[in-house]
Amino acid sequence: MSAGVQHPHDKLFRTVFADTEEAALFLRAHLPAALSERIDWSTLTLQETSFVDEALRESESDLLYTVQMKGSGVKVFLYLLFEHQSQPDPWMRFRLLKYMCRIWDESFKQNPEQTELPPILPVVFYQGERAWRYATEFADLFPEGEREHSFLPRFAHYLIDQSGLAPEAVKGGLKAKVAQLLMMAAYRAQMQEALRLAAPLMAQVTRTGGVNYVAVFVLYLAATQERRVVNEFAAQVRQYAPETGGDMLTYAEELRQEGRQEGRQEGLQKGLQEGLQKGEIKGKVETIESLLSVGADWSLITRATGITPEEFQRLKEELSQLVDLSDLEDAQSE
Repeated sequence: MSAGVQHPHDKLFRTVFADTEEAALFLRAHLPAALSERIDWSTLTLQETSFVDEALRESESDLLYTVQMKGSGVKVFLYLLFEHQSQPDPWMRFRLLKYMCRIWDESFKQNPEQTELPPILPVVFYQGERAWRYATEFADLFPEGEREHSFLPRFAHYLIDQSGLAPEAVKGGLKAKVAQLLMMAAYRAQMQEALRLAAPLMAQVTRTGGVNYVAVFVLYLAATQERRVVNEFAAQVRQYAPETGGDMLTYAEELRQEGRQEGRQEGLQKGLQEGLQKGEIKGKVETIESLLSVGADWSLITRATGITPEEFQRLKEELSQLVDLSDLEDAQSE
């Protein structure tokens, strides 16, 4: 089953990790303990913005938070960049620097009088088929013998590489675990194991903050798995929570019905556009044929309609093709 959902990975990531409790539990489990202990996680606040280039929405998503450091009270930006592509990209660090500069630009818009740049803690979360094999230090992008120059920018990002992670080893809160397992099922060969582990967790998911997470997860499954897989997973969930499993099947059926309706609407719109196109061309052809039938010469016709004899022949051929195509589609639908 493949629902017509644009950017399903982005939607799942941004919905689940926009919940700051889920984000805090996930990040605390993956950042170095010494750093995690310095962060006052109770102050984690989501910033409603994105810095990823639109052209990269299929392979990258991001979330920006602010958080305070214990002791100093300094506000730090925590930037979580989700790389959902099949293999790692060595130039991700270059894009990450651009995104960080955009964050600083935005900070000046919010606080034009600032005298210091707010620190940015960059975290890359990677779900892919191949292990992340590139360094996390930005300076490593420069020629090896020239990396120690003081004039080169340098920073390192933290990396959460789940390409080789066993499904049972996922960390974080309930919804983050479900999301990670569903993404593993979409990206990796361990689909059955990932969904088997996700089923009892899915049975515990409830509506939080007005978000229907069961529907969110079904939408993602529908976009990334075949219909059979969605139904089998819903049946597994029903073993633990009959009501939740039933809801999943209901949502899946609603998505199928929406897909059929969208298909009908797209077909109707296409037919209307083709009808208008055919009608417009037919009108031009009939007008010129009427003028020719009463003996009008082409110099007059061209001045009146702007159409030359060569363009008239092209219009007749185009009209003939549209008529033939319409007849063929009508025959196939019978």
